[in-house]
Amino acid sequence: MANDLQSKLGEGLSKVQGGIEQGKQKLQIAQEIGRLKKGMAESSLQKSKILLELGQVTYGKLRKGQFQDEELFGIAHSIIGLDKQMYTASKQIAELSKTTQNGVMCSCGTLNGVTDKFCGGCGAKIEQAAEVDLSTASSCGHCEEVVPAGANFCPCCGSRA
Repeated sequence: MANDLQSKLGEGLSKVQGGIEQGKQKLQIAQEIGRLKKGMAESSLQKSKILLELGQVTYGKLRKGQFQDEELFGIAHSIIGLDKQMYTASKQIAELSKTTQNGVMCSCGTLNGVTDKFCGGCGAKIEQAAEVDLSTASSCGHCEEVVPAGANFCPCCGSRA
């Protein structure tokens, strides 16, 4: 009977050890899968950054006329509309945040007096908006934004004026 008990305990212990070994193997496999997935995610992120850079360079060359491709030009043309929306919104934000009834708002968020030359919050020079003579301005051929006389590039889309 003692032999039977010893043999059953031995079998049970063997099964437990076998289960532990299987668990270790599964854990190692899961860790390896996790490592590989992490590597794939890092590679995918690098690829996305490179594709973004490639797209930006291509778009810049299309805008400057250094690259001719009808399909890419069609895609780039839709970006010009987005550039115009962002430029217009940026101008409106600048107008709303620069001058208030009580003074001039710095980019750091500090409200300064109208005659202040430097920001009281960050010390940056306060730029007073220069009036631009639009009487001799022209219209951009790409985005139709007003291009001040003497400007070499459109302030909205960056196309050569």
